[in-house]
Amino acid sequence: MRAEAEVRRATLEDVSGVVNVHTAGEELEGLSVAERYSRGGPWMSPETLAVHLNNLLLDDQLAAVAEIDGEIVGEVEVLFSEELVKGEIRRIGHVDVIEVHPDHRGAGVGRALMEFAEEAARERGAEMLTVQPDEEAEGFYRRLGFGLEIFTGAVVWIPADAQGHEGAAEKPTPESRPNWEDVKNLELVAGRFQSSYSVFFSAFKDDIGGIHYTIEAGRAGRSRYALRNLPGRSGAALYLWGRLDDLAPVLRRAGELGIDRVLTVTPLEEEEPEPATLRKAETAGRLEMLAKRL
Repeated sequence: MRAEAEVRRATLEDVSGVVNVHTAGEELEGLSVAERYSRGGPWMSPETLAVHLNNLLLDDQLAAVAEIDGEIVGEVEVLFSEELVKGEIRRIGHVDVIEVHPDHRGAGVGRALMEFAEEAARERGAEMLTVQPDEEAEGFYRRLGFGLEIFTGAVVWIPADAQGHEGAAEKPTPESRPNWEDVKNLELVAGRFQSSYSVFFSAFKDDIGGIHYTIEAGRAGRSRYALRNLPGRSGAALYLWGRLDDLAPVLRRAGELGIDRVLTVTPLEEEEPEPATLRKAETAGRLEMLAKRL
C-alpha cells in the first residue's frame, strides 16, 4: 500500500524538490537557464524558481508541497485577491499552478493538494476558489466541485501595427505603472490567462531578470495595460484592464515598440459588438475558468 501524501507550506529550501517534480520526463540537459525557462516557466530551473517562489512568499501568497516519505511529489500555488468576478468584487483564491510527479499521479496527491488549498482559502476568508484548467484536467476539478463557469475566452494572436491602429497609448511614466488598487475594480478585458490578480502579479511582481519581464505598462484612455515578453517566442503578451475599446491604441503602441504581434485572451461571451481590432485576430485556442463556492 502506498503511503499517503502529507501537504505543508513550501519554503525556499524546497526549490530543488519542486523543480524535480516539474521537470520529470523533460529533456533539458545542455540547455541554458533561459532555454529551460522557455520550455515551462520558472519551475524548470532552481535559479528561476528561487526568484519566483521568493516573490510569491514576499507577496503573502500560498505555495505548498506534497511529500511522501520525505520526497516532494507535488506542488500547488494559490494567489489570493479581491477582484471582479462576473461584475462583482469577490474575495477569491486562484489555483495558479498545480503539478504532481508522473510516478505519483492517480494516487490522491492532486486531491490532497487541492484540499490543502481549499482549507487555506477558507482560513483567509475567500468566497470561492477558482482555476483555469487544461482540457484534460477539467474532469478532475469538476469532481472536486468546481461547477461554476465564470469565464470563457479565446486565446488570440493580433498583429501590432504602428500605422494600422488609430490613437496612441499614453507613454508610460514611472507613476503610470499601476498598483493593484489602481486596477482591481477594472475588468481584465484582454489577457485573462488566469485570474486578474495572477496576471497582475506576473506583470508587476514576478519579473525574472533578463528572461521574463514587462516591456512597458501605462494608460490607454480609461484603461491600464501591460506588455510582457514571451520567452523563446516573438511578440508579447498583452494585458488590458478596463475597456476593449482601448485595445487599438495599445496595439499601436506595441507596434511603435517594435513588437510584431501580441498574444492575449478575449472574452467569448461578450455581448457588445466586436472591436475592429479583433477582426484581425488569429485564434490559437480556447480556455475557461471554473469556480467552487466555499
